[in-house]
Amino acid sequence: MLTTGQRSWDFTDKKRLFWLLQSVGWCAMMLVALGILRSKGGDLAPFILFRSVFGFLVTAFLLRPILRRLWKRYAATPLWLVPSSIGLVVLFGSADAYGSLWIFSIISKLHVNDETSRMFVNSSLTLRCGIYAFWVSLYISINHFIDTARERLRLVQLETETRESELRLLRAQVNPHFLFNALNTILAVAEQPQRVTETTQALADYLRFSLTQNSELHPLGKELEALENYLRVEKIRFEERLEYSLVADEAARRLSVPGALVQPLLENAIKYGQDTSPPPLRLAIRAKIRADGGLSLVVENSGHWVEPGTGDSTGIGLANLRRRLELIYGDRATLSIETAADQVCVRVDLPIGPSSPISPIGPIIS
Repeated sequence: MLTTGQRSWDFTDKKRLFWLLQSVGWCAMMLVALGILRSKGGDLAPFILFRSVFGFLVTAFLLRPILRRLWKRYAATPLWLVPSSIGLVVLFGSADAYGSLWIFSIISKLHVNDETSRMFVNSSLTLRCGIYAFWVSLYISINHFIDTARERLRLVQLETETRESELRLLRAQVNPHFLFNALNTILAVAEQPQRVTETTQALADYLRFSLTQNSELHPLGKELEALENYLRVEKIRFEERLEYSLVADEAARRLSVPGALVQPLLENAIKYGQDTSPPPLRLAIRAKIRADGGLSLVVENSGHWVEPGTGDSTGIGLANLRRRLELIYGDRATLSIETAADQVCVRVDLPIGPSSPISPIGPIIS
């Protein structure tokens, strides 16, 4: 919620901005006119004051409602406002020039005697039409600027909401995959109470981490600690058929990354590694900070690469991760796959620092 001070400077608030500019503008115009007349020796101060009030009231309560109606009708094609605006300028300029003088002369019995005052009154039509032309131009320009800014903000907010919804959907596709694997592991060791206890505790620890995740970034170390529980579950299931190592320096563990960054890579390594690698399946997870300060994350497994669409490989896990990285980092993050005769290596490179992801709102005015 905006504070009082912030609302005072919120220039997308049309009503507040209108009355601010309306008051300042007409007061400034009155002071300028008084200064000119005094320097020339004229004496129409009461009339100038009256005319400023007259202009303030006419523009605020007559001209503004007309322009608002025209703006609603022609906002999509502002050029159609030009002929209407010219007509309004001439109409209101003439009414102001002669109407204000006529009303004031009745009220105050105005008599123009000196030459400066007569020149001022005689030039009223041109001056007042010019003032109203400036007022109308400023009103239309500010409305166009504010409406454009609001529309751009609305589109950016809509894009952000769409991005967040897509991220939530992609994460939802990852988490059930892990849960099903873990439950299968528990079933596999159901006749061994000690291992059921260890497996259940490891699963609970991981789910505690998973259920607390949101759209914000978190330190990589938290996910790595949670995935160690995952690997304990898988080690209980596969026993000597699985060997793993997890190495990450402290700087890499402190780096903020998106949720479920390593998990889909690890799940793929286990799933397809078991199908293509002679036992034992060897896994290695390494994370380090590059020379430029970014993160280099590697997940390796023994076995062969399985092309998406062949066998039971759908490629959903890697496709989801690529999409999430694109949504968050744009083209500044990369996911690459390197294969050898008996090894698959998936590498993720993220840009420097936790402030690198694309802003969800972005610039409003360029």
